[in-house]
Amino acid sequence: MVDQPNDSSLETLVSKLESRAFTTYLSRLQAFKRLTRRNVSWNASLIALATSTAIASVGILVNADMYGAGGETLLVSLSILSLVISLVVANANYGARARSMEASYKKIQQISLHAERFLFLNGPDTARGNLAELHREWDNALELSENHHSVDYYWVLLQNPQHPGNEKVRKWRRNLAIGASAVFDCLPWIALTIPILLVVPFIGWFIDGV
Repeated sequence: MVDQPNDSSLETLVSKLESRAFTTYLSRLQAFKRLTRRNVSWNASLIALATSTAIASVGILVNADMYGAGGETLLVSLSILSLVISLVVANANYGARARSMEASYKKIQQISLHAERFLFLNGPDTARGNLAELHREWDNALELSENHHSVDYYWVLLQNPQHPGNEKVRKWRRNLAIGASAVFDCLPWIALTIPILLVVPFIGWFIDGV
């Protein structure tokens, strides 16, 4: 006959599930924020680039010297660059991935809350069966989206200095990953300098004409 888990081991299993679920919830919340941030920033950058390129094309038709002798080549090059970036961003599919991540972290948050109250809501006769059901819900929640990246977990550790995971991760590796992610997040905003530089000569020409 197989021995049934005692109350102590049951409490340990519930505690581990609660801790794991809460950490995963925080990590996937960070992943959702990261994907949403990149979706918004890259879309804004691409819209600005497409709009400024169209405005510059109109300007160069009216004044061929607006962007210097190589103005036409410049605009063609920027159009190709815009197309390439658009394809890369479309392939990254930030919007759909963010929505999947949102569904996942919300479900995992519910599981974490259920685990937190589990021992108070379940008696000895129902605890083991309900815990098995909670584990099945946990497995299904993990499948709702891709896994979060290590940098999302590192953000959780950085924001929670007392988290036991901080003892297992080297700070330089954590900070390097977070820094690299932050630099990548800045790229679309840096790319906005291109539309600004394109529009400035057109605005100057328009004001002089008026």
